[in-house]
Amino acid sequence: MIKMMKQNQQEYFRSILFCLSISIIILLFFFSCSKDRYKRSADRETLQIIKSKSEQVPGMLKDFNIEPNEEYNPLADLPVYVEEEEAFGVSQNQGQQYYLLSLEKALEVAMNCSREYITRKETLYLSALSLTLERYRYTPIFSKKEKISVTQQTYDKQVLSDYSRALNALETSLPNIQALTGTSAQLLRQYHQILEEAGDITGLTKPDIEIVDRQSAKGSLQTGMSLLLLGGGRLALQLTNNFFRFLNGNANEEAGSVLSASFTQPLWRGRGRQISAERLTQAERNVLYDLRDFTRYRQEFVVRICKSYYSVLEQRDIVKNNYQNYLNFKISYDRESAFAQEGRKTLTEIGRIQQALLSSEDTWINSLRRYKEALDEFKILLGLSTDSPILLDSNELIKLKEEGIKHPKITDEDAVKVALVTRLEIYTQKDILEDATRRIKIAENALKPGVDLFLEGTVTNQGKTNFEDLDFRRGVYSGGLNLDLPLNQKEERNAYRTALINYERVKRELSLKEDQVKLDVRTSWRNLEQAKRNYEIAQKSVELSQRRVEEQNLLAELGRATALDLVDAQNDLTRAQNSLTSAIIAHNIARLEFWKNIGILYIKSDGKWEEIKDVK
Repeated sequence: MIKMMKQNQQEYFRSILFCLSISIIILLFFFSCSKDRYKRSADRETLQIIKSKSEQVPGMLKDFNIEPNEEYNPLADLPVYVEEEEAFGVSQNQGQQYYLLSLEKALEVAMNCSREYITRKETLYLSALSLTLERYRYTPIFSKKEKISVTQQTYDKQVLSDYSRALNALETSLPNIQALTGTSAQLLRQYHQILEEAGDITGLTKPDIEIVDRQSAKGSLQTGMSLLLLGGGRLALQLTNNFFRFLNGNANEEAGSVLSASFTQPLWRGRGRQISAERLTQAERNVLYDLRDFTRYRQEFVVRICKSYYSVLEQRDIVKNNYQNYLNFKISYDRESAFAQEGRKTLTEIGRIQQALLSSEDTWINSLRRYKEALDEFKILLGLSTDSPILLDSNELIKLKEEGIKHPKITDEDAVKVALVTRLEIYTQKDILEDATRRIKIAENALKPGVDLFLEGTVTNQGKTNFEDLDFRRGVYSGGLNLDLPLNQKEERNAYRTALINYERVKRELSLKEDQVKLDVRTSWRNLEQAKRNYEIAQKSVELSQRRVEEQNLLAELGRATALDLVDAQNDLTRAQNSLTSAIIAHNIARLEFWKNIGILYIKSDGKWEEIKDVK
């Protein structure tokens, strides 16, 4: 019978361990399957914050998202181009095909692939993600903890020896022996006492030691809720259930429940939403600041992409001009060599032409190297591999030359007035000044005495674990005030003085920011005016250089041109052509910089900008 009870207890013990193992496996499976759910939840809440606050930021990206588009192929649907111009070393890469990348496509690729741009998007996302935690602190926060433990332990148990059990049996049988033998009860008890004393002397009555196994189960369940109020108060509730049970032997069982509640509310120091919810307030405003910074960054990034794109095209155009210059000198050298054979040119003149030929070839080769380096750097800026077989569309530069310059009709003073209204950095700096003002009030509040109202209550119930069985009539309730007198406030004093100094600093920084904006606008306006003048000069220079080259070529065909004049005219034409390309690109970039510094360069989701025709 005893053996069967032990087997049942062991089976019960094993069943509890099995249930615990299954519970752990289920919990692990549940949390492993919920990782995607957590990600979707974070994205949904964070992107909603960005979307709602984007309405306060003109020009902010509407469909903001940080999820990479795995299906996006930057080279899809691009026209294929085979390089055929000898200026770019066609003989070394015969028949190699490239994908032709327009400026519009380059901006699209940058918005999808640029490592730098993606990192900035993630930075904005993380800022909004941190705000979700600050908001969460002011919502009911529930907690639940469960603890179940099963313990097996062994202990030594003293049991009667066989001799002692025999004596006990003899003592129980004394009345029967008396009845059968007629021996007096006193004599029989004396015999029993003699046997017991003899057993004590010989050690036969010494208890035996038996090793006994004991299993027990203990558990606790804590369910709580805490709520931080915007006014500074805090409410906390907690229900705790405990139980204990021996699984074998004497199956004792203990259980109990405890319900506790507390509420605290600052009445002086730390009271009020402006004071207690400062972290939440600042987190909300920081996200708005980051949205403005990101919008400004998008403007700067697009301008940088355009500048790099046209810079590569400029380098390509320089290669073509330098190569043509090299070919022209080669023709001149062949012609002058023919005249020298007839005795119409001296060796000195031939040497000058030959030296110019070698110099032009060196210039062409060096410009080709710079072009290839600029192209690789642009690929990295877009987020592409340097092995990507792409070329930039030269038609973009041709179209730019055909259209000429588009010069804004606005004075520098009007541009400054517009910038002071539209530049997002100024709004951010003004908001930072409000933050500094608010922190002065917070520092002032920290100097006040601390007076907190507290209310507490605890209800217990032994023997039961149901919430309905709690006896609220026998609870323990308390309330009162906590007083913290400001006897040592060196830290608070220093914080208050620091807040005052920071306020003055921020005021100066606002004034500095306004002056910097004015400087940016006026500088970009001057650069734009200078770029316009440089373009006009470059146009005239090309016209003059072309006439000089034509004149020198005619004289050379008649044998009347000097080598020095021919070399100078040809070099001046090449420089003028390169300067014209540089001037029109510089004006186009200066115009974008000007709109950006005014604050009205609005960038679409694909990287294109809204072309500005006029500012009123």
